[in-house]
Amino acid sequence: METFRRQFLLEAVETLENLLKELRGAREFSDSQRRETFRSLHTIKGTAQTFGFAAASRLAHQLENLLSADENCRDLLLEGIELLITSLTEKDFQLPRQFSEKVHSVVPNEAETSNGANDYSSELSSEIFSQLTNQEKNALQSAARRGKNLYGLEIKFDLANFADELISFREILYQFGEIIATFPSAKINVDDKIGFRFLLASSAQLAQIESLGANIFFQSSPNNFSSDVQGILWQIAEHGKAIAEKLDKQIEFETEADNLNLSAQKLKLVFDVLLHLVRNAVDHAIEREGKIKIDLRAAEKGFRLTVADNGRGIDLERVKAKAVEKNLISADEILNEREAFDLIFLPEFSTASKLTEISGRGIGLDAVKHQIEKAGGKISVETRAGKGTQFEMFLPN
Repeated sequence: METFRRQFLLEAVETLENLLKELRGAREFSDSQRRETFRSLHTIKGTAQTFGFAAASRLAHQLENLLSADENCRDLLLEGIELLITSLTEKDFQLPRQFSEKVHSVVPNEAETSNGANDYSSELSSEIFSQLTNQEKNALQSAARRGKNLYGLEIKFDLANFADELISFREILYQFGEIIATFPSAKINVDDKIGFRFLLASSAQLAQIESLGANIFFQSSPNNFSSDVQGILWQIAEHGKAIAEKLDKQIEFETEADNLNLSAQKLKLVFDVLLHLVRNAVDHAIEREGKIKIDLRAAEKGFRLTVADNGRGIDLERVKAKAVEKNLISADEILNEREAFDLIFLPEFSTASKLTEISGRGIGLDAVKHQIEKAGGKISVETRAGKGTQFEMFLPN
């Protein structure tokens, strides 16, 4: 929904402007400022990707890399944050090559850690996206920046005169918007028919597109975010499915929610928390296939949010080993289970073997805990090796 999307933009820009003011006024870049900057960039990156701001998401990822690589990068970071604000406020923003080259000089492998995803690419199936040319991908990105709806249509023509029918149908589509791509479908030469698929960027509503008589196999919009509880859970699940498909994983999502009347602020918090936890679970918790369940229930004086997966579980021995490696605990220190769990919420703590654009920095869980506690809530985690992990959060009304 446009209202929720606009709220994200306003809050993101305000957060970044406050960061600029704080960093410019400080004599040195303190550890606390660095952690807060990481949290903000990580949240903005994931949310921007979900809402279709691909350029902003990629730029935020670059700035994360910059923070990781060089503690004395304040001037370049300030320049990047200014560009990030611009990327969220200008429709046709293009990241200056000169800035990317500066970042690359500090972080030589930066280009390898970013997959350069285009708008809608996280939603389109890999089968469709892989068939697009670079020019078509650029057109897709431009359409999303301009707030266009994207429709995938499939239609069959008589094999005997399909060329004329194809030309006529394309002329009709041009009346509704911009044809991003046209390619044959798998339904070729079936009952003397030949199938074609079209990607159409349009301001038209679904009912208008349905009137064309084609099968609609895809529909999305940068503004299609729901502002109700069930809608948010559905949107997060769809985002998780798209990430899973890109990682070649088979993940089933289940969402259940009471009919809660939450304020816009609480809805935004639920969205931010779920974004971090689901992205993390898809990327790290589940190896090849599994299930993620999101549950939101009313509770006394508040509500409970649960995210559970049936993945590999948290390896507490690995957690302890990483904590020793980072000098957080001594090698001979004995921790109980709860103390070991607390380690995973520490800033920049991660047991991931590699960094991806999705997760791996150790910022997600830190950001989740920070947001939950800031709102007066609590978070707990339970895990069993080979059985899965469950995060449960209580938030007051």
